[in-house]
Amino acid sequence: MLQGFAGMETTGHETDAVLIAIGVLIIIVAAFGCFGAWKESPKLLYIFAGCLIIIILLELSVGIAAAALRPQIEGTMKTQLRASFIKNKSTREEDSVYREFWDRVQSSLECCGVTGPENYGASEPRLKPSFSCCPPDNSDEVDEIKRSDCLSMEKYYKEGCEDKVLSTVHSAGLSVIVCGILFCFLEIAGIVLALWLAHSIKTEGKGRETA
Repeated sequence: MLQGFAGMETTGHETDAVLIAIGVLIIIVAAFGCFGAWKESPKLLYIFAGCLIIIILLELSVGIAAAALRPQIEGTMKTQLRASFIKNKSTREEDSVYREFWDRVQSSLECCGVTGPENYGASEPRLKPSFSCCPPDNSDEVDEIKRSDCLSMEKYYKEGCEDKVLSTVHSAGLSVIVCGILFCFLEIAGIVLALWLAHSIKTEGKGRETA
């Protein structure tokens, strides 16, 4: 999402690799818990609990790092958004990706420009707001007439995209934080149950030896 809102082309391969790695890790960790419970092996259950503790520590470290880097990430996003907006105003064919990016952002987030539609005329080349700044028009008129009416009557969106992009990223980040907290509680429950089961198995084993 950060790469996409910075006007960068994203392939998704990095995300796929991370998800695959996480999936493999989850299978390995879960295997220790399953086989430990099935074979009644305290060692495997202790390994399972230890892996969960490591995962929780990693989650906490990532959360702390993300909180510490948040101002830097926001500053970088603002810089890249403004740089991509300048390229969006370019007429060069190689900059068409930035025009497509801004058209997509402005139409989906219902905003115009970085801080407002005045950004289009603030620096060279001085342009009128893009057609993507205009609200959807379901009339039967051709696009040229729709755009002309929108610009002449100033129907285009008045809010800038910078704040809306940051708000969208913050909302996504909040969802990740909530999910992370829920997973932490589940992992803590898994640690407690694994240790309890391992202790019960060891206690039962000693009881059999005594008997």
